[in-house]
Amino acid sequence: MEECIFCKIIKGEIKAAKIYEDRYTYAFLDIRPASKKGGHTLVLPKNHFELITDIPEIELIALSKTIKKISKALLKFGEGLNILQNNKKVAGQYINHLHFHLIPRFKNDSISIEKWEANEYAKGEIEKLQEKIKLLI
Repeated sequence: MEECIFCKIIKGEIKAAKIYEDRYTYAFLDIRPASKKGGHTLVLPKNHFELITDIPEIELIALSKTIKKISKALLKFGEGLNILQNNKKVAGQYINHLHFHLIPRFKNDSISIEKWEANEYAKGEIEKLQEKIKLLI
């Protein structure tokens, strides 16, 4: 994708603070980090895929391994870790290249990860939703 900023970073057309690269994946520090103390790392496939559902299984496995490897490192200096991934703009995906945010967490770091209010299902609604999703799988 010519216009994708992440593709340009992977190709070396835009400078980035790369922390890891292998055959299928690329990881670098976000220039606008969520954490002042721990930054935050973006982990993505080298090939351009927009959604989690688009990536072939072999590349998803490689991506998962990279996320695990970097998570281990981040947990050595952070007190916790958020791993976030958004699909489509309505869910917070603003760059249409599949990517994961790895955000080291520290006590009183003032980071606010999206929260939601817990809802209650109306009688019989959980079963209806369960069946709807199962039919789509």
